[in-house]
Amino acid sequence: MGSPGIDELRWLAPVRPGDTLHSEIEVLEVRPSNSKPDRGIARLKYHAANQRGEVVLSFIVNHLLRRRPA
Repeated sequence: MGSPGIDELRWLAPVRPGDTLHSEIEVLEVRPSNSKPDRGIARLKYHAANQRGEVVLSFIVNHLLRRRPA
């Protein structure tokens, strides 16, 4: 559905070959689109941590998604 807009991209620590990454997604906001009634906007925060539990990457994305019919 198009490319998402990435905000607040932060590389917090280096990632090395052989590292194992674990990611989590936090839903910050969900709302209907003002200009497209069949779409909604989900604001999500992504976190990635290495095998030691250190957060190495964080960013926020705005996704434009199709809404379910009412």
